[in-house]
Amino acid sequence: MIPIRIRKAVEKSPLLASQIYRGEIELGWVNFTRTVYNRIAKKINCIVTSEVITKPYLVLDMLLFGEDEFQSILFKNNLRSTEDFIAMLKSHHQQKPYSWISGKTLQAYWNNCNAKEKKLHVLLAFLGVDIDDWEEWKKTTDNGVESFNKNINGSLYVIKENFSGCYYRYFQKTDKSAVLIKTPFMVSADEQEVVSIYTKTIGHKYKSNFMTIRDGAWYIECENLDWNEKESFIFNVGFQISPKLIMGVSNTLNRRGQATAIKNILVRQETPFKYPDTNGLEIPFEQKAGLSTEEKTIINYFRRSEDNIIRSINCSSLQDLAISTENAFHL
Repeated sequence: MIPIRIRKAVEKSPLLASQIYRGEIELGWVNFTRTVYNRIAKKINCIVTSEVITKPYLVLDMLLFGEDEFQSILFKNNLRSTEDFIAMLKSHHQQKPYSWISGKTLQAYWNNCNAKEKKLHVLLAFLGVDIDDWEEWKKTTDNGVESFNKNINGSLYVIKENFSGCYYRYFQKTDKSAVLIKTPFMVSADEQEVVSIYTKTIGHKYKSNFMTIRDGAWYIECENLDWNEKESFIFNVGFQISPKLIMGVSNTLNRRGQATAIKNILVRQETPFKYPDTNGLEIPFEQKAGLSTEEKTIINYFRRSEDNIIRSINCSSLQDLAISTENAFHL
């Protein structure tokens, strides 16, 4: 979610007044259409681009995007350095500013989705807030009003009461190699009772921006904190109260654009761990020594299960589907 101080400052910014028509103002920001948010985003991107040109440290210090994302930007645009990137911004920022934030993201944030820290930095750069004051702006809340809105769904209370705690999340690597991934998964509520989920893969961190329990299923949507990517989970919880083990799947797109479902197992830990200090690790299926009873049991399960990873095929017509079916048959 957007801290109230940042949200109000953006809404009152005179720089955005020309992007919102009189009839739209009456609707209020929460009810703006995507078209309105796209106009707002374009103006924000133009201002932030000008800020970056005059303050290159915003890029040098990776304040507006993560290092992995920046390397991808360099590769995509055939650039070699930060200086090349700044030169690119100077060459066309008035006509087509770099997209630091999208209208879709703004619309989500103004409708109570969790905001990524880097995107908050984009808004703070747009507002011209001194960098020394960024942390103060980011932690400002609305005296609990945002927390209440976030928890108005009764299922979040159920999640907080029955599923809070530290878990290890287990899943097989997407390349189907005989390696098990073990990584931390934490469910916690902050001092304003806002429930959040934190988890990791090897080298990537995720935080929930939406969750609910419906018909015995726990639905979770997470955002990558360093990369423009999302991952969703569905866990089978039924009517369990404080379960020791939870089965489910994570759903995402792989690099080929295929929808992928990966079997996940959560195991609650009796002894809490420090999440920031706990990273994901790989355990080969054939590893024998140094494993806990928990790890041995999980590995044995995944070794014997044939449906740990399910991928969709890319088809856009019945002819594609028919060809794919024939190819699979001949294999």
